[in-house]
Amino acid sequence: MFLHAWLIYPVVLALLACGCGLLVRRVAGVAMPPALVLPVGLAVLVVVATVLTFLDATAELAAPAMAALALGGLVVGVRGGALTRLSPPRAWIWPAVAALLPALAIALPVLLTGQPGFTGYTRIVDLAFQLDLAQQFVTDGRSVPRSPQSSYDEVVARLVGAGYPAGAPAVLGATAQLAALDPIWAWQGFLAFTAAMLGLSLWALLGNAIAWRPGRALAAGVAAQPTILYAYGITGGIKELAAAVMVALCAALLVSLRARERMSAATVTPLLLTVVAGLAVFTLGIVPWIAVLLLVGLGPRLVRARRLPRPSVRMSAALVAGLVVVAVPLGLAAVEVAPLLRAGGPEDLGNLAAPVPAWAAIGPWLTPDHRFPLEAAGTQTATALLAAAVLLLAVLGFARGLGRRDVGLVGIGVAGAVGLAVVLWRGSAWVELKAITTTAPLCVALAFAGAATLARSRRTRPLALGAGVLVAVAILAGNALAYRGTSLAPYERFAELQEIAERYEGQGPTLHPVFEEHAEYLLRDLGAVALTNPVGSEDTLRPQAPPRIVFQRDLDEYTLEGLSRWQLIVTRRDPTASRPPSDFALVERTDHYEVWKRREGAGEVVFHQPFGPLFGERDAADCETLDDRLRQAGPQARLAYAPAPGARSFRVVERSPLWLDAGEGQWLSRGPGFVRYEVRAPRAGRYALWLGGSFGRTVTVSVDGREIERLRWQGNYPRQFEPLGTVSLEAGEHVVEVSRSGGSLLPGTGNELDLEGTTTRVGELVLAPPDAERPVRTAAPEEVGEVCASDEPWDWAEVVAPADA
Repeated sequence: MFLHAWLIYPVVLALLACGCGLLVRRVAGVAMPPALVLPVGLAVLVVVATVLTFLDATAELAAPAMAALALGGLVVGVRGGALTRLSPPRAWIWPAVAALLPALAIALPVLLTGQPGFTGYTRIVDLAFQLDLAQQFVTDGRSVPRSPQSSYDEVVARLVGAGYPAGAPAVLGATAQLAALDPIWAWQGFLAFTAAMLGLSLWALLGNAIAWRPGRALAAGVAAQPTILYAYGITGGIKELAAAVMVALCAALLVSLRARERMSAATVTPLLLTVVAGLAVFTLGIVPWIAVLLLVGLGPRLVRARRLPRPSVRMSAALVAGLVVVAVPLGLAAVEVAPLLRAGGPEDLGNLAAPVPAWAAIGPWLTPDHRFPLEAAGTQTATALLAAAVLLLAVLGFARGLGRRDVGLVGIGVAGAVGLAVVLWRGSAWVELKAITTTAPLCVALAFAGAATLARSRRTRPLALGAGVLVAVAILAGNALAYRGTSLAPYERFAELQEIAERYEGQGPTLHPVFEEHAEYLLRDLGAVALTNPVGSEDTLRPQAPPRIVFQRDLDEYTLEGLSRWQLIVTRRDPTASRPPSDFALVERTDHYEVWKRREGAGEVVFHQPFGPLFGERDAADCETLDDRLRQAGPQARLAYAPAPGARSFRVVERSPLWLDAGEGQWLSRGPGFVRYEVRAPRAGRYALWLGGSFGRTVTVSVDGREIERLRWQGNYPRQFEPLGTVSLEAGEHVVEVSRSGGSLLPGTGNELDLEGTTTRVGELVLAPPDAERPVRTAAPEEVGEVCASDEPWDWAEVVAPADA
């Protein structure tokens, strides 16, 4: 799977973009620079995917259409010699550097784990929603169920109904189809490829400003990853990253058109496709940037021209037909999203703890988590000083553009300022962040151009080099913090869930009583409902169930009627959790999940009484109630009961001062350290150990000085457990130590400033009996008094009538 995600898929994606780009270059001729073949090819993929996924009837044609266009372009390129004429191979070294730098910045956190996966897990739930859309668009287009029955359907109906742009997720879904890879494993590779396209676009854009090719490659590669865009990119910002590409590509194409003496319909084709692709990935939100770029780049030329260029009749017909086909889906989507944009976007902060200030668009942003203000990281002064230096150089770069009539530099300067100002005037904090990410690479590119301006002579070249290094260090320092503070998806756990979905496909509907947004995607073919978007299931809770958002619901929190609608229950393994009612049987247990299936021919559960922390221990009144219910159910009814889980919590005896108490048995580990527990084993034998928490750097668990398990890169929400295996214990007291190592250069390990506990939370430690089937015991009516009066703790008790009663 690793090679599939990081070798086969990127190659397929590059071939698709190359083929489509060559096809456009055949039309545009030399007006389109070779370095822009791949970015323009990506724009073509976006347009094709958007148009064909608009309708259910054509959605499944998106992937074949992309393949056909790319194949045609590659054939044209080979037969016509376009590939050999692009430029000598040596000339591609530095553009490749410009593309690889931002691509590696996004890919490296996952590559270093040696597994497929993605970053940003538990940071922003929207990432999983993009996967829902990627699947929906290439299978059913924009048609959605009117009455959603699953969490997947609920997300799709809500987002598509609001006019969510199809551009980026539709390309992800279609290209993953062609690579025979699930979009969840193609996700990070697609983000990395998109970042590479931004690097290539900025390489072409800076061509007039930075003549020294190695310097231009480094400048473009760094400008493609300003910290706020990079931080948003590694937490799922597929739409924002794609929008930044289209804005930079539009500016680069305007620079190439500026060098042409005459414009024609053919030469403006790449620009037209890019504008359409920009609208497809960001809808009307991208208009301020694109409109200003077109005004600056083409306005003066059209004013000076005696007449507008006249395309041929054939070309005119083709352009009109193409615009009509594309305008319909884009126009309808714009109508749906326009009210939201007029209102300034969502009023809440979304996943932000505080609004991100507009000056983050300058580039430097020294914090490991962009969702929190700089004050939380204590870096506001350093960030402000670096931002001031970069802004000064950006102003110098803009002045250079004015002096030399560089339409690219002038265009991105004006477009960045105007676009950001428009959104700040009308938008909410969440929408402002998206505008900041779009403007940031433009500002950093201008700063590098300003640094190059200082190299007027051999004497001032060291000054220019120093200024360029300052900009690069300012950006990369923030990126290093984001990289080392990122959270990584648990590949093994999601792979288990994906395999479960394949084995039980079509056997739902399914309850997944866990807050896990990716489960809603992975279990979509089981008709699953999870806690992230609990369609209808929250109305079936008992009064004792906490009404607030929880990260794992005990099955006893649901009413008996509420559980009756499910055929399957797929839940995280939890040593403290209740067993499902007796009409469910355990059919599979993996390392992290249990699958319970409704039993055919099981008796009817007519009464279910849970016990435990939420409902209290059973007493004489409960026994009387059970006896009464049995008599009411008839002579053949029987009592069923399940023993309590038997999990034992530990007593904390010592901890490091840097480990802060987060309540409910959880700790925020602000640095290397440990927490030491004591627990009593009631008898000699084997026991299972479980640890809650969310782990970035390595956490080691030892029992009586003997190492039991190491955990790393295992993300979880609160109240979710990781299995540590089983251990043999003698009866009596035992000491268990949980220790956390120091940071390293690996991703997700430099997280002392993790304010939310995404990678630093160490949760409850639990000792439990080894896994068993947890069988349900039964008793005849005459045995109820004796059985119920025993001292054995129960999980629940119920009255079961025969199936044929």
